[in-house]
Amino acid sequence: MKIFAILAMLMGCQGLNGIPEARGLSEGKIHLSSNTIAQGDLGLIRVDGRRGETPRIWWMDQEVLMIPDGEGMRWQGFLGVDLNSAPGTYPLLVRPFPEAREKRVMIKVVKKDRGVRRLTLPKKMVDLDAQTLERVKEESKVLNEALDTPASSPMWNGPFLRPVEGEVVGPFGRRSIINDQPRAPHSGVDLKAPQGTPVKAMNRGRVILTADHFFSGKSVVIDHGGGILSMYFHLDKTMVKINDETTKGQTIGLVGATGRATGAHLHLGIRVNGARVDPLSLTELSRGLE
Repeated sequence: MKIFAILAMLMGCQGLNGIPEARGLSEGKIHLSSNTIAQGDLGLIRVDGRRGETPRIWWMDQEVLMIPDGEGMRWQGFLGVDLNSAPGTYPLLVRPFPEAREKRVMIKVVKKDRGVRRLTLPKKMVDLDAQTLERVKEESKVLNEALDTPASSPMWNGPFLRPVEGEVVGPFGRRSIINDQPRAPHSGVDLKAPQGTPVKAMNRGRVILTADHFFSGKSVVIDHGGGILSMYFHLDKTMVKINDETTKGQTIGLVGATGRATGAHLHLGIRVNGARVDPLSLTELSRGLE
């Protein structure tokens, strides 16, 4: 018997906690937070199945590693859409394991205008000399190698925490114009907080990078498993080491203004299967896991 439903009636049914529900071939159900996801945002997927059967899911050419509840009857995970993903309709592929039959669900990705920010910084921090440029290239390579860490078994569980409770002073996704020069869009969110404020790990995970880089200053990157990584930049102090296991809410550092920063704040970044997504989208959406 199949444990997954065809999603032809997705728009017409409501599931748990208001999440759209798909009904079909048998008792199993698939719940989606939405069948439309904006650039840089996330979708939450839940699969209700039978004990002993495991859902395997692919989204945007990446396998989505799901986590089970205590009974192994419900599986949950996140669908990430990168900040620069092209708008369009993309297939979500669902396969009940050990069965091989595959279901295809179409999800719409829509454009989202996140605005423009203009910054004025000291010329030496924008127009880099040859030595600094070489340093930046090497540090970028180190960070990218960490962010390319292959997805491992999920360590995270339940809602993701906001690391600090500060005001948003740098929204996610805004395009940057620095000293009248166009730059890449902001791939994280800046949270204002006093110097020395404790920074909490968003969820359980393993530290895969600690560094002190030109742009990001003192930094920590945590692998939460399941393709979810969190990044904490501009710290005044780091309080963890590479390969440390972190618990949800553990203090991993203190808010600072290291690197290229104009004042004390936390730059928080999230990657979900390589997609740059809004960290606040993750904290808000994951509340539904409580």
